[in-house]
Amino acid sequence: MKLSKRLKAISDLIPANSNVIDVGADHAFLDIYLNKYKNCKCLAIDKSKYCTNTAISNAKKYHANITAITNDGLNNINLNDEIIVISGMGTKNIQKILNFDLQNDLILSSHTNIEDLKHFLQTKNYFIYKELIIEDGKTYNIIYAKKEVQHEQI
Repeated sequence: MKLSKRLKAISDLIPANSNVIDVGADHAFLDIYLNKYKNCKCLAIDKSKYCTNTAISNAKKYHANITAITNDGLNNINLNDEIIVISGMGTKNIQKILNFDLQNDLILSSHTNIEDLKHFLQTKNYFIYKELIIEDGKTYNIIYAKKEVQHEQI
């Protein structure tokens, strides 16, 4: 299974054996790859039932053990230590999905308004741990963001 340069770059940011939630997973190729080649536990979420059904079919085809659900973003999802991936949508949609208090590491690839996304992350007390620019037919920015650690005053 061959990933696009963008999805491969995202997969390279994710450590083996991670728990991953992929919002807007589409056909779940990233999740399948992560499960098969990096032993990651993946939850693929898409708001399209068609995409969710295709993700399930693809997982069977490639013998991957992932979970795929139809859901609107992270609504009603219990978060723990998962890395949250949101790729392939605009900044306004990403902001809508992430507009609550969370602590998870984020890997984001917006098609629009990268500077607005960076500002949004700052307002949520995230810092950009790593940023990649990938050429794959067009230019993609990929941001790995981590929550700022709050230090106690002594």
